[in-house]
Amino acid sequence: MLFDEKYEEYLARLFCLVDSTNYKRACLYLTTSSKYLLTPDREAYEATLYIAFGMYGKFRDLASALRIVLLVNDDKCCDQSVKIVFAETEDFSLKQQLAFMIARYGLSMEVDDEMVADENEKNALQEIVNNTKLSEQYHMVAWDIGVMEPKSPEDIYKVHLIGSQGAKSSSLDSARQNLAATFVNAFVNAGYCQDKLMTAISDSSENLLFEKNELGKASAVASLGMIHLWDHDSGFAILDKYLQSDDTHVVAGALLGIGIVSCGVKNDYDPALALISGYSTSAASITRIGAILGLGIAYAGSRKDKLKSLFLITLSDSQAPLVDLVFSAISLGLVFVGSCNEEIAQSIISVLKNLIKAELAEPIIRLL
Repeated sequence: MLFDEKYEEYLARLFCLVDSTNYKRACLYLTTSSKYLLTPDREAYEATLYIAFGMYGKFRDLASALRIVLLVNDDKCCDQSVKIVFAETEDFSLKQQLAFMIARYGLSMEVDDEMVADENEKNALQEIVNNTKLSEQYHMVAWDIGVMEPKSPEDIYKVHLIGSQGAKSSSLDSARQNLAATFVNAFVNAGYCQDKLMTAISDSSENLLFEKNELGKASAVASLGMIHLWDHDSGFAILDKYLQSDDTHVVAGALLGIGIVSCGVKNDYDPALALISGYSTSAASITRIGAILGLGIAYAGSRKDKLKSLFLITLSDSQAPLVDLVFSAISLGLVFVGSCNEEIAQSIISVLKNLIKAELAEPIIRLL
């Protein structure tokens, strides 16, 4: 029926059969059954979902309609469909909620006059879509539920519950234990911009940093990016001083940390790209890896053409080191994640084929 000459007639008849009491069930059936159409025929999959989109629009269930648009994820008409959804309501609170959905999905788009006419409301929606105030809102929620107090790795390990023998065995490998503490500390304090290990006392954190081995240093500095997740102001200020270090592993960690801080937050000035891109051609391999991965994480899902050009130059360079090829492929995949971009896929496949010819397949599989 989707491709029949009488499609419009069938569709009109179908819409007459649904009302406010059963449209949700009908849409649930359509969205669920559409998954079985995806592999053989994407066109049928999208057509089925757009029928559900039409039903949700008819009954002004705009949040569900937007969810369908994001699910289809069609580059050609995604922005236009989003604008149609926004145009269906004058309720600014609802438009804010729709903007939060777009931000959570990671769709990069500009709020224009078709979506909202008032200039102040337009700026407010653009801030939401760009996740500009995500850190501030995250802190507000954390304060409200009483979890802003920084936690130490010991609070998570519950060391006091471990017997003396367990404590003794846990200290056998202090380097590995310190590295584990760095990761645990970053994850339990992610986004809070404060902790008890790395940022609480600067002198202690500096000493802790330089006691680590090479990759431990990179991990420790990068963990600051996780602690200051989404907060450009404090995150960049803290990580910037590590970019001046003479230790290439510390610089690599700072570059990765800047990428983590910027993840999911969009800015017209692209500060992450400005700070990191120059290091992607550094003489030190570890610094290049930090820069390449930092860019991939900072712009994950953004489908940014500048980064496409940057990474494709590396992937097309037959003289590029193996690690540069591997991490450029990973970062390119991150930037275009979910896009089904054939050009990107073919570029990565051609690199794999060349590595297989050069009998380098095993190391790249191990790294990926």
